[in-house]
Amino acid sequence: MSLTYKIATININGISSRLEIYMLRNFLMRQDINIALIQEVTKTESSLIYGNDTHLNVGVDHRGTVIIVKEGLTLTNIKQLPSGRGIAGLFNDTCLVNIYAPSGAGNRQERENFFYHDLAYLLATCQKDILLAGDFNCVLSPSDCTGAPNISRALSSVINGLALHDAWESQEHRTCYTHYTNDGATRLEYIYIYIYLHH
Repeated sequence: MSLTYKIATININGISSRLEIYMLRNFLMRQDINIALIQEVTKTESSLIYGNDTHLNVGVDHRGTVIIVKEGLTLTNIKQLPSGRGIAGLFNDTCLVNIYAPSGAGNRQERENFFYHDLAYLLATCQKDILLAGDFNCVLSPSDCTGAPNISRALSSVINGLALHDAWESQEHRTCYTHYTNDGATRLEYIYIYIYLHH
């Protein structure tokens, strides 16, 4: 019998007030989320985000990542980036990787280096199923934004090299954006998966 898990990726943008944390907790409970991959976590709220098994990596940038797994579930073999921009762990036979890539047009090279080097470190021990999620702060296709695309060749190389697939089932008339500004909308959050076919 196969089990189904509900997984969410959320950029909380450094929220710190008790009301905002309460709203996050309430969302996770109401949506019955089994695994939450959260980005832009600061020290302020690190003690307020709870779960039966919470793995926090604030890091030196103080805009970190966290993986929260629901009561009764376990994450092992935790790896963390010193910057706080990534955390990975093993859930059953699946390697979960949560990232928060550098943002902004001025940080393009830093972001490319992040995908080539930091992400490679987190993925190095992934041997079977992979779930890579988070805030990538770039796109792979012009269709993922309404303005000028901030395309990452490094991320494209990683995704293609590992044969990862976008978990979102896009449809012709079903656009999905996760970040909105006065200038337009962009999809910055993704969940990529690789399913190892057991023989």
